[in-house]
Amino acid sequence: MNNLSNNLSNNLNTDESVKIITNGVNKYGRIFKINYDDEFEKFNAVNGCDCYYLNKNGKEMKINKNELNVYHLECLEILSLKNWNKCFRLNKVRKIIDINYQYFGEICCDLQKSFKGTLNFTGNSFTNEPLIPGDLETYYFQYMAQQLFGSHVSFHGFQNLAEIKKKISYIPKQIIKVLQERYILKEFYKIFESRQMFEKNLEKDLENKLFEKGDVLEISIFFKKPKLDIHSPSDNLANNFESIKNKFFIKDSLWKIYFILL
Repeated sequence: MNNLSNNLSNNLNTDESVKIITNGVNKYGRIFKINYDDEFEKFNAVNGCDCYYLNKNGKEMKINKNELNVYHLECLEILSLKNWNKCFRLNKVRKIIDINYQYFGEICCDLQKSFKGTLNFTGNSFTNEPLIPGDLETYYFQYMAQQLFGSHVSFHGFQNLAEIKKKISYIPKQIIKVLQERYILKEFYKIFESRQMFEKNLEKDLENKLFEKGDVLEISIFFKKPKLDIHSPSDNLANNFESIKNKFFIKDSLWKIYFILL
């Protein structure tokens, strides 16, 4: 999980040329003024290498670029800057962030609510047709349908797959767990120190708070390509699927979700 862009004036996109996409395009505008593709390449790619290096729970994961699709989603719900600063408090003696659990419950509720709300798909799409807006689950099922059948609206036949729905519904709990990990709290403090140094060089007034107005929290969710199989009482149907299933291919995918603090 990565963290924190610059402040609000740099993050909200006020470019009037950005419009809601309604037909026949494969690229969507953004709300926050951040070049997500450039940021991803800067932190995850190495010059001359055809691989990405992803951070998975503090451990490095290497994956070939041609085996991974990366998509960006912006949360339309606003997270409370006040509550986040009350919850995550600076401990300058130990150089780490302490959690005030009196406010942690509110943080958890806000994240779960935001995660289930409508997300703004931004950047290059996986289809040339208009996407159906929704949450992460809605977009992922459309992605699967496009990869399997060449049409993102063909997901209705498998949108109730219990295994996938269960894994996606569990993601907010995983995020909440990760936010309490020691390595994440230390990374938060390192970001705070870097910001302090930057602002000191600019001779700006320093605040002893972790988050600032307009900060964007970035959460990365990695989906391993699903294993395709069929269970049928008909041997002929099962055998036919076995002979053609290699023609169906879904890449690994990384979904980056962005939350703004105001």
